[in-house]
Amino acid sequence: MKKLFLFSTVLTTLLFAVNPLNVLGCTSWMIFSDMTKNGTNILHKNRDAVSRKIAVYLSNAESARKWVGMGNNNALCMGMNASGLAVIMNSGEVSFDYSDEKTKMSTSQIVLKMLKSCDTAAQAVDMMKDIVKNSKYRHGEKKGSTFFFCDRNEGYVFEMTPKYYSVQKYNDGFTVRANIWQNPGMYQISRSNIKWHLNSSARAFIAISELNKAIDKHNKITLLDIFDLSRHYLMPETSSQKRSVCFRATNSTSSLEIDKQYPDVLSTAYFTIGHPRHTVYVPIPVCVEKILPSMGNLKWSAAAFKRLDNLKLEAPIPAEWTKFEKDSMAVYKKAQSDARKLLDAGKRAEAVKLMNSTAEKIWINAEKLLNI
Repeated sequence: MKKLFLFSTVLTTLLFAVNPLNVLGCTSWMIFSDMTKNGTNILHKNRDAVSRKIAVYLSNAESARKWVGMGNNNALCMGMNASGLAVIMNSGEVSFDYSDEKTKMSTSQIVLKMLKSCDTAAQAVDMMKDIVKNSKYRHGEKKGSTFFFCDRNEGYVFEMTPKYYSVQKYNDGFTVRANIWQNPGMYQISRSNIKWHLNSSARAFIAISELNKAIDKHNKITLLDIFDLSRHYLMPETSSQKRSVCFRATNSTSSLEIDKQYPDVLSTAYFTIGHPRHTVYVPIPVCVEKILPSMGNLKWSAAAFKRLDNLKLEAPIPAEWTKFEKDSMAVYKKAQSDARKLLDAGKRAEAVKLMNSTAEKIWINAEKLLNI
């Protein structure tokens, strides 16, 4: 088979020198347009893992569907395609039913396959059911997975092990998952301990609480609200857990914003390429034609983790960074509005050019701000 992309032939498995229960996290949420109030659905992931080699990846010219994603060591962990499908994965619970057989598909391979092959969240669900039916999936680490699939109209949370799965459909409001299963029929498969359960519950509570605060504040949830939440590192004083949504092992974040009208041009991945408290969010439109070298060659993420090591998790986020994000978001949203008018007029090429040039200027300014 002709190699379409490096991900198609490279299999990456993270080997931890410590107990993975003490390292892994991930807190994710799915927000629908009745909450954003701007014609978009958003799928967000705070990724927690030991890898520090975080890079942005793009589909090549031969890919059946254009996509943008992020991950580590050539393993795609989150992404969205031009059809308006966004896919991410959280680790599930420790389970009596698991597989670490190297001949089966890893979670990163599944994410890539779906971005290349599916146009809707429902199609991704059907593909996953087929993967389970044919015993093709593995997660390893004695755990299962929790996949999120979201498109222009609906989303699904797919909790699974090699032999069991449960699917919940959503199309309004928001839903949050950390690393415990919530779908019907999955509790009896888990063999997690109380510490694991409470840790995940605490992180999910923080996300739910902060999203509700945003709704109370201005009757909607904005990207800036999400950016702020993704950096939340303090737990309530009454909590026995030491981790919030963001902690030392958080290595990247992504807010995948799906435009319901023109997903192939205006949908955008907002990434922190590295630890979210030590870098800034940058927008990458799904119609992107190229990225800066530092985004793909690990230079961007290396700078973020160097700051984390030097300044520590608790260091305040510089005011000029948050100002940059607010200002760049205003510039980018203005470009999206102008591009929408061009698309309404049938001028797709001009709209694509506008989104690419606007994003590139923001990236260049971000590089300067971060001294990359």
